[in-house]
Amino acid sequence: MAETTSREKRSLKNTVIAGWVILTVFLGFVLGFSAPWEDLMGESPFASIATIHGMFATLGVIVGSATGYLGWRLLLGHLKAYRDLRILATISAVLAFLAAVSGNMIYIAYRGTGGPREFFKSNFPEIHEIFFEFKEFIGLFPLPIAVAATFILWKYKDSLPVDENIRNAVGVMIAVAWTVLMIVFVLGAAITKLMPV
Repeated sequence: MAETTSREKRSLKNTVIAGWVILTVFLGFVLGFSAPWEDLMGESPFASIATIHGMFATLGVIVGSATGYLGWRLLLGHLKAYRDLRILATISAVLAFLAAVSGNMIYIAYRGTGGPREFFKSNFPEIHEIFFEFKEFIGLFPLPIAVAATFILWKYKDSLPVDENIRNAVGVMIAVAWTVLMIVFVLGAAITKLMPV
């Protein structure tokens, strides 16, 4: 009886995951084929990389939030899904890397002649200091934290359930990475609204 319930739960979980994947692919096709491509991507030569950066950042927030939730449960000592946390932490680290690389590519347009930097420095220097100079450096911060947390999760996977110090260290690292990720994401969205590249 217990085995049947476990199989039913796995089946339901797989059905929900498959449903989300199908819905996401369907909506992606609808958006891709129904939206005017120029309006979707923009006219800038950096529009494609900016879109890719935005996708990595958004996926990073989604996966990072799930990782943050499991990290919080780890910190409280209630986590049983250690494997799920390791996988999500790995995906979070990869997304942080991809978002940082694509974000650095966009920074070329930001610093270019007639770019947002020139506009904000002459019209709104406070926005430049907070939104750009601060974001430029803090935006790279989640990457080493995510990599370190992921490394610890994989290296000490057998010790994690019994070693409270490791659990606390990883839980705090994930919480800090998620907090910084959210600050960077909000600043990036605000920058895009104020003056896209």
